[in-house]
Amino acid sequence: MTTDERIATALESIAKSLSTLAEDTKASKELKETLIINVNDMQKAIEKLQSDPFGLEGKIK
Repeated sequence: MTTDERIATALESIAKSLSTLAEDTKASKELKETLIINVNDMQKAIEKLQSDPFGLEGKIK
């Protein structure tokens, strides 16, 4: 294998690694965004339970 072939192989390997890192980073970002949404929804549900633990608010007149 010539020097040029080794360099080409190394560059291909680097490109593949960078591509994998980019995909992992994107997946991680999407997972974090989903997690934030879920935590916010849970916080709203907890606040609702704290203010009206038995779900009676608005039903009794």
